[in-house]
Amino acid sequence: MALRLREACRHSGKIAVRLDRRRPWRRLYCDRAGAVLIEFAVLTPVLLLFTFGIISYSWWYFLANGVQHAANDGARAAIAGLDSGERQALAIGRATDNLRAVGRYDMQQARVAVVEQANRLTVTVTYDASGIATLRLPFVPAPPTRIVQRATILLGGL
Repeated sequence: MALRLREACRHSGKIAVRLDRRRPWRRLYCDRAGAVLIEFAVLTPVLLLFTFGIISYSWWYFLANGVQHAANDGARAAIAGLDSGERQALAIGRATDNLRAVGRYDMQQARVAVVEQANRLTVTVTYDASGIATLRLPFVPAPPTRIVQRATILLGGL
């Protein structure tokens, strides 16, 4: 029966009209006018979820990449220092200047720490992104709000 009904839906013209007059429910089975609307209603929330998720995580990646570049530049600048205090001042100054140059960072939320142990210098840049609304969308799983990036250099040659 279902096979005959499908065949009747595929045929156009007199056969489909004749079947519609005898049994009106077959016309509803064959009618596909609202199928696109139903598919749109089902798929739109999923597509919006993916779109806003991509936007949220792209913004987080932009912030994390900038924080990593600040740590790298701070470590590179520290090489020029002659003693521990000068290396620390150069690293902190260059890392904060790098974050300011991007212009998207709230400098109240950024912290730069420099640790020198043996022949290694590590610059750690921490940024608290909890105040950014793009990262806190209610229907998208949130990325981490605390971004911590490190860069380490060797002191004293190869």
